[in-house]
Amino acid sequence: MKKLACLICLIVTVGAVPATARPEKVPPGQAKKMCSDRLDDVKALTVPVGDETATGRYALPDSPPKALVVFAHGYSHHSESWIEHMRKAAADHGVIAVAMDYRGTYEQANEDGSVTVRGWFVKEGAEDLIAATKLFQGLCPSIEETTLFGVSMGGNASGLALAAAAQEKSPSGDPLFDHWFDVEGAVNVVETYAGASVLAPANEFAAFAKADIEDEMNGTPTDDPEGYADLAVVSHIDEIAASGVQGIAVIHALEDGLVPYNQARELVTELIPTQIPLEVHTIAGKGDGESGTTASGYSPVKDSPFAGHASEKSETHIIMVTAFDRLWSLIDEGVGFESYTEHFVDGL
Repeated sequence: MKKLACLICLIVTVGAVPATARPEKVPPGQAKKMCSDRLDDVKALTVPVGDETATGRYALPDSPPKALVVFAHGYSHHSESWIEHMRKAAADHGVIAVAMDYRGTYEQANEDGSVTVRGWFVKEGAEDLIAATKLFQGLCPSIEETTLFGVSMGGNASGLALAAAAQEKSPSGDPLFDHWFDVEGAVNVVETYAGASVLAPANEFAAFAKADIEDEMNGTPTDDPEGYADLAVVSHIDEIAASGVQGIAVIHALEDGLVPYNQARELVTELIPTQIPLEVHTIAGKGDGESGTTASGYSPVKDSPFAGHASEKSETHIIMVTAFDRLWSLIDEGVGFESYTEHFVDGL
């Protein structure tokens, strides 16, 4: 992957984020205000990446942070989906929280007045995640730990960012990312594309995903098989091992109907020989939360007892609850990853 160009300048808004926020330059003497405040809100972020501009959102704690959490959104989402998660992360756990939109992502207006977020721009997303990470690490010397947290397609973008980090360092010279959370992640885009292709004739969501992956790759796997393989996180295990990451959590539902559970197992199988501390959380029953999209039907099964694919906006789906519980035990309590362990979570 090509090395990111250096950040030249920083542009942010200074108020809570409206949909049409217009960014303003931050005076040099105000840079420290990018690390903490007492506003309990989420702000718009604009960061130059090469000769382009990446956008996102961020939230600050009320005192100098020891940790940075970088959220990577999934398909049909952008940083707006993470506003409440980011606000709570900053307010309740004292971290800087940031989510990027991935350059190229756009909103499609539908005939019924609704809006669909389009784009599988995970290569751009990986670059944007790295740019935002280096920005906050450079501005905020109190940061001691950085965690990547990717959900669904965000597993693809964040996994590529982690692999690229083998060639990157934090401003202090340390590894760029300390931990990676792969939450129901699409870590094998070749398989994801194949599944979307099968469903596309009868399912609009799958048809959009198929078209958007082709847009990212400028063609089909037949046109560029090596390019598609390179887009898959499971093709970059050596780079992930060289990134300096100290621990990885893989969290996935057995009955996931959007990103099949076997993608988690493929990633785990590849990671075990690297000896990176690894935790695997396999989710069965949904417990008190919603089921999400299950493998027993592409559409959500309302009465299913099993956990399926979670919405990343959810605060009650067992996938998101499990992922955040583990994240905060890491950050708040210092419970790190010491070895390869398997955990079976059943809310039945």
